[in-house]
Amino acid sequence: MRCPIRRASGRTEDQSADLSRDDGWRCERRHCRRDEGGRSLQKMTQVVRVAFRTGGGRRIGLGHVRRCLSLALALRAQGAHSLFLLDGDSEVCRFAAIEGFDAIRIRPEHDLQETICQCRDLNVDAIVADSYAFSPAYFQLLGEAARVVAVLDDLADRELRVTLVVNGSASAEQLRYRGASETAYLLGPQFILLRPEFAGIPTRVIADRIGRVLITVGGSDPNNLTVRLMQWITRALGSVKQDVVVGPLFENLEVLQDEASRVAGSIVLHRDPIDMRGLMLAADLALCGGGQTTYELAATGTPAIAVRTAENQTGNLKGLVKAGSLVWGGDVRDSDLESKVTHELKSLGDDASRRAMMSRQGRGLVDGQGASRVARTILELTEARLS
Repeated sequence: MRCPIRRASGRTEDQSADLSRDDGWRCERRHCRRDEGGRSLQKMTQVVRVAFRTGGGRRIGLGHVRRCLSLALALRAQGAHSLFLLDGDSEVCRFAAIEGFDAIRIRPEHDLQETICQCRDLNVDAIVADSYAFSPAYFQLLGEAARVVAVLDDLADRELRVTLVVNGSASAEQLRYRGASETAYLLGPQFILLRPEFAGIPTRVIADRIGRVLITVGGSDPNNLTVRLMQWITRALGSVKQDVVVGPLFENLEVLQDEASRVAGSIVLHRDPIDMRGLMLAADLALCGGGQTTYELAATGTPAIAVRTAENQTGNLKGLVKAGSLVWGGDVRDSDLESKVTHELKSLGDDASRRAMMSRQGRGLVDGQGASRVARTILELTEARLS
């Protein structure tokens, strides 16, 4: 079924109309099936309408989807209506549905056609895009489908001639962005996109010795890092309690269960837990990947040892190490990663004053209000263009 394109004037045109140098596009509406977690979309009126274009899966994880969801929750709290246009693994739609957002799956081979078609058909006012794969030309064409285009970016590796660029990483202000003269920027940890529960002031007591460790490496674990961290904690700290987060896209659950049973009573596996903040607050120390979770740990004042699992996490880790909220334990592919991590575990194990300093530095850097600030800016920009 072809999807008509609705121009800003409200006039309906046939799908074969020119879309800025791309003639003859054919676009089908492709909702997530019920077993993928989607719901049928309803036309939205009298509210600001925001479309999120992102994706995720076992290979790239869920970081992009989760930070978009954090922003969508903040937009909803301020009266906007959001929907998701998603590529990647079929399970990704479920994460939007769990939070009550409509979702449409985008086929990568027809990405731009379907994205613009959906945005025009649903009369969206703003588009938030979050992917390293999108090109400057892609963003330019998105600008013809919405009044505001915001990009979540932490690399500054391409020209971003868009309305708004958001980078909440600790090293964001050191990057050299190339945008249009009217492009606005929200840079630094005051704009990191976290879920609303992380805005609460944490209650934390720094123990003299580490008694409980949290392991959380992300939504997927293609490098089988989690089981290695479990083993290294036991070797370095003995039978301390371990809370191990098993992401929704993990494929090594049986291996983790075997390791947990080997150290009976000390290790608890948490499958895609709802209360991540509670687990962080209960931990004396966290071992984590180098992505979005590092800022959640900072917001809860949780000292952390981070392992870089992707090159794009480098800026995060450098900035947070400089801020003093975590230790960079190494890269997931380092041949000597075990010795590096166990050294840091032993070093921090008996050093309560150092862990207390890391906790203070993290909370001082991240107050958890970033999503609300970004949402407010997007709405102000959109309303200025609607008036």
